[in-house]
Amino acid sequence: MTRSARSPHSPGLAIDFPALLQATADIPGSPAIDDYGVPLAAIHRHGANMLNQDVYWGAHLKAAAVLDTLLRHPWLEHSQADAAWAATRAVLTINGLSVAQDVKGSEVLALMRDIAGPGVPLRHIARALRAWTSEGAAEADAEAGTDADGTADGAGNGTADG
Repeated sequence: MTRSARSPHSPGLAIDFPALLQATADIPGSPAIDDYGVPLAAIHRHGANMLNQDVYWGAHLKAAAVLDTLLRHPWLEHSQADAAWAATRAVLTINGLSVAQDVKGSEVLALMRDIAGPGVPLRHIARALRAWTSEGAAEADAEAGTDADGTADGAGNGTADG
């Protein structure tokens, strides 16, 4: 596991469209894209800015927005979950993070089932991603005055991520 060299108060870096396509290029069976609007929506969603502020603050929340968008909306002829996970990992990677090797595939699949089913708030997705990418996140959050989902004082509005 690596911890980002970026400040915990950083808005995080967004992935661009060519990088997202590159991240998903090695999906087994090379699925064709049926709807380019979905990956474009994921790009615009996680990089959204309003009133000169990032809508999704931090690498984990940005990655959660990409995962949620790519998983919930059909855009490939097959292997959508694999592509969504590859793109999510790419967002984490460009932010200096990597998913721990001890994360079980069953944990990832359970999260994906929750997202694809009734859905879950982005802060919950970001919390899972943070747990899988950072050692001592709880201690760092406690020192920063944030709760486990990265929101200050338990606000939980889904737009803060440390």
